[in-house]
Amino acid sequence: MSPVLVRAATPDDSRCIANVHVISWRESHAGHVPDALSDLLDVELAASRWAARLRGETPPDAERLGDAWVALRANRIVGFSSAGPARDADLAGKVSELYALYVIAAHHGTGVGAALLDAALGSGAASLWVLADNPRARAFYGKHGFVPDGVTRRDDRWGGPLHEVRLRREDRPRRGQTSPCR
Repeated sequence: MSPVLVRAATPDDSRCIANVHVISWRESHAGHVPDALSDLLDVELAASRWAARLRGETPPDAERLGDAWVALRANRIVGFSSAGPARDADLAGKVSELYALYVIAAHHGTGVGAALLDAALGSGAASLWVLADNPRARAFYGKHGFVPDGVTRRDDRWGGPLHEVRLRREDRPRRGQTSPCR
């Protein structure tokens, strides 16, 4: 398998990001979210929203989100991530938040997700929301220092409840950097 290249996303990447988003959502969430939600996913709508976001705009009826990165293998976008300031009031100004990280299933376990996570968050303190019933994602984030912090939420907008848990991690020293003695 070719090496992964991670770079900042550009507006020209919006259609590929949307395609990865829809494909990987369906791959990762089948059986874990209401079918009505997966049925609402639309590549064209997602592409227009990502194009606006990557131009620094807020798309109509969608969130602005933060910076975004794409992962390429053999010149094809196979994953993306997006992060910015924490949106939860109790964390605002303290940590970064991972807004999205999606990788096409054929590239799971190859380092693409880890590279995208590192590009989005570096080694700083961070938070993210994940479906409570997503053991693969929870294990991935756990491997990277994220643990549940006790905060949960329920989203009923999509034809059935989605239960999410917030995961957090503290600052992590970079490789070769030592932690202060305690």
